Amino acid sequence: MIQNVRIATGALRANWFRALLTSLGIVIGVASLIAVSAVSAGAQAGVAQSIRLLGANLVSVDGEFISVGTRQTATDRVMTPEDLTAIEKLPTVVAAAPHQDIEGTVVSSGRYKTNTTVIGMTPTYTTIHNRGVSTGRLITATDATFGRSVMLVGPVPAQRLFHGASAIGKTIRVGSHEFEVVGVLDRRGKVGANLDNQIFIPLPLSTRVLLGGLNTRSIDVQVRSEAQVNSTMDEIGTLLRRQHKLPASYPDDFSIEDQASVLKTARNASTTFRVLTFALGGIALLVGGIGIMNMMLVSVHERTREIGIRKSVGADPFRVQMQFLIEALVLGVFGGVAGVFAGIGATKAISGFAGWQTAIAPAQLGAAFLVALGVGVFFGFYPARRAARLDPIAALRYE
Repeated sequence: MIQNVRIATGALRANWFRALLTSLGIVIGVASLIAVSAVSAGAQAGVAQSIRLLGANLVSVDGEFISVGTRQTATDRVMTPEDLTAIEKLPTVVAAAPHQDIEGTVVSSGRYKTNTTVIGMTPTYTTIHNRGVSTGRLITATDATFGRSVMLVGPVPAQRLFHGASAIGKTIRVGSHEFEVVGVLDRRGKVGANLDNQIFIPLPLSTRVLLGGLNTRSIDVQVRSEAQVNSTMDEIGTLLRRQHKLPASYPDDFSIEDQASVLKTARNASTTFRVLTFALGGIALLVGGIGIMNMMLVSVHERTREIGIRKSVGADPFRVQMQFLIEALVLGVFGGVAGVFAGIGATKAISGFAGWQTAIAPAQLGAAFLVALGVGVFFGFYPARRAARLDPIAALRYE
């Protein structure tokens, strides 16, 4: 076996450039498989992390009308306090948090201004969304009850307004109303919207002071278990139609969406991308395998006389077959090793330049390497078998 390996490596070394080009398809195929697996695993992990960031088993109930800034009117906000009370009484509901988002709001502190999203919320909102503070404290029920003008700021507006200085105790103006900063939110990143570019104020101040009225546009509902999400959505829909006294012929004046479904759609899209890219990697491996077969057939043709000499001095067909099969296997090993390193490099490049989350598992590297070996053996078998079946007399006469 050692002698066969030496002969195989010697033959490949004699035609090293041809061997390099032959194994290039294997390198590209293995590298693409590793890179795609890493990107896909990172995307799956990102989806799972996003679900944890948004909160478990959340259902979002929104009014149909969408407007920007403070141009909202009371008729746009159709979620009433009575709707909230009715939803909270459903047996599968753990908690419900009304909130009013005012997007594209310009806030200021001193001579600095920034554009952000102001969210009027209750303490329940921060609980079901797993929001915390890096410094200071959260908004409490007492703040809402007594109408205190307090505020939580995200890391982005805190940096833009205070430039690294402590925001706690500082004042931020929203429209004509001033709020005292009591806490700076921890970093959450982007899940659709930029969760770091948000400001939280007590819900009564956003509905009564900034916008007027009591209604809100959104209610986030936490369901007891994931298995009960769909049934709870149906119950909420029936309940709200009854609460809003909508005739059967009228469409809903609200929408209900499972927040995890948006992330599941993104996960399905990433899975489709993964399948397509795996197909491209498989095509590259197929081309590389055909290249190995072609090179091995050429090698058998060039070394016909050598094969004849070996068989005439007693080499059995199995040993001749093993010699060329090992040569194809060496090509697969070289392509697999080079492909693994190329795949790791491509993954790091994707993560660095595109900013995508990636995850490389040792099992992925091992599987890609074994695929390269399998391609080498599979496509090298026919040329090796053909060499083993050569007639020694005809091979010796070959010029």
